[in-house]
Amino acid sequence: MASPTIGKGPVVVVAGGGYAGLACLITLHGLLRDAELHLLDPGPDHCKLTCLHKTLQSPLSRYTAPFARLGRKYGFRHHRKALAIDGESLKQWQEAGAIPVPGGELRFDALVIATGARPRKLPSGRNVCGQEDFRRRGGKAVLEEFLERTSPGERHVTVVGGGATGIQFLFELREALRRRRAEGQLRLVDMHGRLLAGMPEAFHRHVEKKMAGCGIEYLPETGYRGQSGETVRLEEVPSGRKYALPSQLTLLFPGVAPHPLLMQANAFGQALCGGEALPDVFAAGDCSVFQGRGLNAQTAQAALRKGRQVAENIARMTDGRPLREYAYRELGYFVSLGSCDGVGWLGLKANVLRGLPAYAVKEALELQYEAWLAGLDTYRLWPSL
Repeated sequence: MASPTIGKGPVVVVAGGGYAGLACLITLHGLLRDAELHLLDPGPDHCKLTCLHKTLQSPLSRYTAPFARLGRKYGFRHHRKALAIDGESLKQWQEAGAIPVPGGELRFDALVIATGARPRKLPSGRNVCGQEDFRRRGGKAVLEEFLERTSPGERHVTVVGGGATGIQFLFELREALRRRRAEGQLRLVDMHGRLLAGMPEAFHRHVEKKMAGCGIEYLPETGYRGQSGETVRLEEVPSGRKYALPSQLTLLFPGVAPHPLLMQANAFGQALCGGEALPDVFAAGDCSVFQGRGLNAQTAQAALRKGRQVAENIARMTDGRPLREYAYRELGYFVSLGSCDGVGWLGLKANVLRGLPAYAVKEALELQYEAWLAGLDTYRLWPSL
């Protein structure tokens, strides 16, 4: 990093306003009060994606925070722009110390790529919705439209994806329908042979038992092949047998992939290009994999911790101090299953919490993030998951 102009702090540009990008900006605001901070993101606001399922019963605005308001509070300027990123452009930006913006270029002392991940592509169509639809319209609008065009005897909903997002939407949707006294048959379709792959087996057993008790149809080892009108096309993974089922609404949550690419980084968060670190270009969040022993999962807790670590290392570079390696270890993982129910692990994966205790921890974690966005550094006061 070149020495900042005398009397001025460094110019830091962050691409991506998700968990990692926002964590980086907010942390930098606290560490480098004279820094000039810029956010590049094509959207108008930050969305708390871990709460997106709650929009089935609450306004979308409750889970978004406008970048304009956050920028005033944390001293950054928002540019509604997306960067076209590849390995060659990263090297060019490092050499030039600038990125292209409408009308010219934006010079930087440090650039952070925190563009996150996007839902994996599956065949879409009429009566099909995914994360981007909920992000744009909110769940209440999707649900209202579904109820208006269907009658009680023909309400079949298919949720595709047995990960945390799909399961949370499934149970939130069930609860939303019950509160409206609207009948409907729910089913979960998953490519894997068990739910929440990668989590303890107890997670699968708890969720499967609850689905059975709620009358939710579970189709494991089943692939989604598309939607035709009010029919979902499926395929049994082991046998290859193809068939169709009624589905007036199909929700796709097949997982996410790094966007626009997966960036390798060293243990300090500096982007690697051709095996060499770019000293002034960093990566953070779901689009990055750090070397070393720190958590690299595509989760909000890993993204937030990477963003904070990168911010700290930029501050250390500015002061001429040695950089610190990212070494955050996962402390737990929780999934909500509607009101007052959940499943998760805390401390050790063998320490599984179920029911109300798990739900309470999940809600506490969301409140911790809310307080942090409001200006209280809760992640220094107590550990985060």
